Amino acid sequence: MSTPVMHGTEGKPLDVGWVREQFPSLQLQVNGHAAAFLDGPAGTQVPKQVMDAVQNYYLNSNANTCGAFATSRSNDLIIASARTAMADFFNCDKDEVVFGQNMTTITFALARAIGRVLEPGDEIVVTALDHDANVAPWRALEDMGMVIRQVDIHESDCTLDLEDLKRKINANTKRCITRPTGRLTCAPSIAIFWSARRTSFSAPTWGPSTASVSICFGSSHTRCDPRRILSPIGGKPERKCRS
Repeated sequence: MSTPVMHGTEGKPLDVGWVREQFPSLQLQVNGHAAAFLDGPAGTQVPKQVMDAVQNYYLNSNANTCGAFATSRSNDLIIASARTAMADFFNCDKDEVVFGQNMTTITFALARAIGRVLEPGDEIVVTALDHDANVAPWRALEDMGMVIRQVDIHESDCTLDLEDLKRKINANTKRCITRPTGRLTCAPSIAIFWSARRTSFSAPTWGPSTASVSICFGSSHTRCDPRRILSPIGGKPERKCRS
């Protein structure tokens, strides 16, 4: 029998046994022992509901979009439903949700697009908490003359150094980017700070409806979605290329 785990601050026990039952892969044994899945960053194991959804798509909706036949119409409805769900997750409108190959690829595409409206000497701020998928695309703009500055962290608790943030942001700062891995205890302060300087803030925790947030990236395969199929991005069109 599973031991109840307290989840969040609601005081409701989490039935770990029930949760494990939703993931068929956890039944796998290696040499007579339960398998330990240590590849989380490269893609989480998926619950049966995801497997059923994928199977249902291939059985009933596998078609090109915008066709005048049943499977195509079903396909369109699934895409619309997915956009609506991600809009709820990102706190934006469904028309502001786009799906791409993966978070790294769509970040490179966005960085190239933003780079076209920036000028040599313009600055972009990233952080030491960032995944490389949200650093390398912006670093690539250094070849175009942009300046990339990186905010340090407090190693004791892995939070951003807000004083260093203040030092790194200046009149030349055009974008502030963060895709932190782990704790975000200081992020509301950052959002307020960046908003006051009319810069933009990309983060996975606050949606584009937040005044200081222009774009949010998601990496679906790390959230029990089908591995490597697609990743979402949500953003306000009027703020995506604002300097």
